[in-house]
Amino acid sequence: MPSPNQLYDFLNRKTTLNMKSILIPTDFSLCAQNAENAGMQLAKKFGAKVYLFHHVDLPKNWESLSVSEREGHPNALKKIYEVEASFERIRVLFPDITIETHITGGDWIDRLRQFVEQKNIDLIVMGSHGTSGKNEFFIGSNTQKVVRRVHCPILVIKEPLKKVAFNKVIYASSFNLTEKVAFLKFKDFIKPFLPEIHLVTIHNSEFLDGPLILQNEVLKDYAELSKPFTAHTHIVEHFTIDGGIRLLAENIGADLVVVSNHYKRPLKRMLVGSNVEALVNHANMPVLTIDFPEEG
Repeated sequence: MPSPNQLYDFLNRKTTLNMKSILIPTDFSLCAQNAENAGMQLAKKFGAKVYLFHHVDLPKNWESLSVSEREGHPNALKKIYEVEASFERIRVLFPDITIETHITGGDWIDRLRQFVEQKNIDLIVMGSHGTSGKNEFFIGSNTQKVVRRVHCPILVIKEPLKKVAFNKVIYASSFNLTEKVAFLKFKDFIKPFLPEIHLVTIHNSEFLDGPLILQNEVLKDYAELSKPFTAHTHIVEHFTIDGGIRLLAENIGADLVVVSNHYKRPLKRMLVGSNVEALVNHANMPVLTIDFPEEG
């Protein structure tokens, strides 16, 4: 465990991740409510503002219509009224949190991405089912689309969390030098929880692994970078990347899995493309993805 002085210095240093704005896309389903509750708890912990974002099927030219012209679309007005009522119910549940609400039409992924850029969103919190196969609006492929197309840290919530307390955290990566930016963001996110950290890379035939001795050395470097926290290192042999991560998570009782996710998806990377999306889709615990750019 880190010393009190080490923790004090770490907790009070300037961070690389300013957790001041949290975006929660919601369709008001049960799994979206799980994300709302988790996002609100995180907002309290970080002192962040919350943005609630809902997509409605509106006429394509809705934003350019005048008030009188919008009155000619009673169904759209009814939907907006219902959404505003749902937003108000959430405000009543969380009166001590600053909440801003937004309703949008059009391509919801594009609108979500634009909103993230316009508002400088620090974290997206989304709800998703585990492996149930249910198909609600923000479930399954839609959650994976956000992970794939929106470049922002994304926390995917699978089950109700009575308390957001991440005590055992897995950080899964191929641990290249370019991934240190994402790793430092991860440390800033988890530092209020003072967790036990587990660094893991997967030895997999689908991934062109380097020699185990080199992987061990790289893991040692990242364990050193984990200070003032103590980090445990793991190399897991498994026939799938996401399966190996989930296996370790279950074995150690982890309550959060964090993965670094490339803007570009070059070949010969461990956690790219379908591997990240498979983990998000199959894991039965919260998953945080942290994007980072890569040169070349």
